Amino acid sequence: MPSLLTGLAMRLERRASRVPRWARGHSVGAPGVRREDIVLVSGAGYQIHARLHMPAQDKRAAAAKAGRPAVLLCPGIDDPGSVFEGYGPPIAADEIARLGATCMHFDPAGRGRSWGPEDFGGPEHQDDVRTALRYLLGRPDVIASRSGVVAISLGIAMAVGALADAAEDIQPGWLLDWEGPCDREVITAGGKIMHPAMGHGLDDEAYWRPREAVRHVARLRCGYFRFQAARDHAQPGELRHAERMIRSASGGDLPWFQLNDHPRNRVPERPEYFGSGYRNANRILLRKIAEFTAL
Repeated sequence: MPSLLTGLAMRLERRASRVPRWARGHSVGAPGVRREDIVLVSGAGYQIHARLHMPAQDKRAAAAKAGRPAVLLCPGIDDPGSVFEGYGPPIAADEIARLGATCMHFDPAGRGRSWGPEDFGGPEHQDDVRTALRYLLGRPDVIASRSGVVAISLGIAMAVGALADAAEDIQPGWLLDWEGPCDREVITAGGKIMHPAMGHGLDDEAYWRPREAVRHVARLRCGYFRFQAARDHAQPGELRHAERMIRSASGGDLPWFQLNDHPRNRVPERPEYFGSGYRNANRILLRKIAEFTAL
């Protein structure tokens, strides 16, 4: 049976699920989007189930011929990819497709319909991300240079780890990080939420190092955008993870990095954070995705 801490972790991560649909500000399942299920095979040989959400038809003939940018969604904590078809995260796959992009979500190993064990953003899940990107960016109807990855909360662990070690042929143009916990201290709320630790202590370097995005963000070869509201979705008093990620990114050789609407490639002395709430997050995320994909 789930422990009390397990339940706490899941409630914190899924805070959005308690927000009334009328207050969320985004629609799911509306016309204008076609969907296609696919099955991929990870490096470990596991079946990874995924779904594509695509515009039913391109508005411009030239755009249809040239291809579209694509967006890969990485879910948080222990969610399957299907969470992006509901109202749990601050953005839905159909919304991105209606912007004019091909959107893809997947069930990481151990979740949903995919094979394998749960890995909480570790090496197995990072391989799943690279497997998904290899397929998505390799499609003839996708423009890889305008494509990117959106990581929701703890999904940043699998996203950053995957991209830091990804081959050149599966490098997207950008990574959007929505309030991702950056290290073991923040992931576990100082050791109070041990569900993602899977029985490992905070001193277990071998377990935590691959999952700590702050250690790897400086090795990214794509642009990096950090979204952070004044009231964090999972840990309302926590802002250190945003500051740590931006400082770490500034020490790398990324094409660009940015915190909220601050100028690119600067670490702000006094960060200004976005207004809180999922409705506001939805609006800003759609704006940024449209900007990064140039839609």
